[in-house]
Amino acid sequence: MKRILYLFAAAVLALSACTKGADMVGGHDSVYYTSGGRYMMHIADDLIAGALENLEIACEMDRTEVTWASRFPGMKIEKADENLWHLSFEGLFAFDNQSYQTEFTMTAARLNENKHADWDVTLIGSRTEREGYRCTFESLGAITYQALDTNNGWNLLYGRLSMLVFDKDGKKDGCLLQLDGAPSQAQFVRGL
Repeated sequence: MKRILYLFAAAVLALSACTKGADMVGGHDSVYYTSGGRYMMHIADDLIAGALENLEIACEMDRTEVTWASRFPGMKIEKADENLWHLSFEGLFAFDNQSYQTEFTMTAARLNENKHADWDVTLIGSRTEREGYRCTFESLGAITYQALDTNNGWNLLYGRLSMLVFDKDGKKDGCLLQLDGAPSQAQFVRGL
């Protein structure tokens, strides 16, 4: 009986260590337990990573605009140098099935020649939502997206993303998303 309880306890500990957001104690709030942190992860995941996926498709097809079925219809892509692109988008974009007017400009520098490349990204953008709420967001320096042992997505992110939230009366909050490895290790700070 003791052995069964021991194995059960070990299984619970192993499971909790693998759960997103539960792999650290102390520090700042995990992004997965706060609405602001989840919102900023949508920027890092849906918006930035989604734009990079479209950029990789555009590079393969030698296109300068997203004309295929995509979440970024009409996104402009300009090759600035051998491994450097400028992207710009303005239109409706969805986080959690909520579409709102979103615009951004992004610079993406390809770090290697893999089919699914690693990238350094700088970004500045804004989003207008309901009831007078809006936000601005920007990378603080470059954010690195690395695809370690994967051909689908990026599993290591390094850098900082800042966001200011406004309502019709002015600034409501300032937030920071610190990316330091696996997405589950991201730290979220608000009240800045």
